[in-house]
Amino acid sequence: MSQQNRLGPAVGGFGSSVRGRVVGILGPAVSVLIAAIFAAVFVSAFAEAESAHFHHVRLNVTDPEATMEFYTRVFGATPTRYANSVDALYTERSFILFNVVDEPPPSALKSGLWHIGWGGIDMPHKYEWLKSQGVKIHTPLYALGSSFVTYVQGPDDELIEVNTMGHNRFGHVHLFAEDVNETVKWYLENLGLSARRPHVPKPDLTRVRAWSNSFRCDNVSIIVYGRPDFTPKPPWWRWEPLTEFEPTEGRAINHIAFSYPDLKPEIKRMRDNGVTIVKPIGFRYDMNHTSFFVEGPDKVLIEIVESPSIPEGIWDEE
Repeated sequence: MSQQNRLGPAVGGFGSSVRGRVVGILGPAVSVLIAAIFAAVFVSAFAEAESAHFHHVRLNVTDPEATMEFYTRVFGATPTRYANSVDALYTERSFILFNVVDEPPPSALKSGLWHIGWGGIDMPHKYEWLKSQGVKIHTPLYALGSSFVTYVQGPDDELIEVNTMGHNRFGHVHLFAEDVNETVKWYLENLGLSARRPHVPKPDLTRVRAWSNSFRCDNVSIIVYGRPDFTPKPPWWRWEPLTEFEPTEGRAINHIAFSYPDLKPEIKRMRDNGVTIVKPIGFRYDMNHTSFFVEGPDKVLIEIVESPSIPEGIWDEE
């Protein structure tokens, strides 16, 4: 069942109950006028709160055929021709698109875009299968509570988490943030999304795994961890403390993208919010679509694509 369908009964019931009380108190003529005003205000508020949709992850790749083969074979992505123009991968409700580059892109974990992630059901067996397929293991399988986690690397060393999720689909994007609350707030205010929690106090990092929050866009969870800029280092981080972010543009995972059916009101709203516009609205001939780019928190490049929402997968239907 779509989100729109799930919202429908609640919205209708609320409006109906208000109209019933108005008719009883003021009579039919006045109630019709008030109901019309109420409906206009309600629709306007709902339109202003329209949420973005998750559109794609953009990778910088040296060999697009090898990348297509890897994600198709290992993660079940579907090869497609995006916008009837370029080779791409379809991952249930969004895409993986490519910038073809001559030299291997930087892949060291120095940006605010940590990794992308897929789910797994029987992770111990899946881990053995990944090894049998020659997949480069970045972090061996380990237990996390009742779940299991491993990290692997794609053809250009982009980092991919595979963890217990109850499915085998593309499931998340993991970000780093200087301030988890400020980063999450930015996405909520500028993309109309909802967070798991509105505010998470910074914990004692010697006692908990991480300072974190998350929000969801369509079927993709976007998880935000406070960057590991402290000592002693957390157990999941084996490198030097990450005290400065490098821009994501040009790195193995170049950017993430969201979509709206009409870009003009969105770019105006973002400008009014003080968002840095990196590239204004324009037609991107390499991708055969119209978009604009902004700088998100922590130097993460974000593209906003003009596109209708991608239909939900069959697993969401009831």
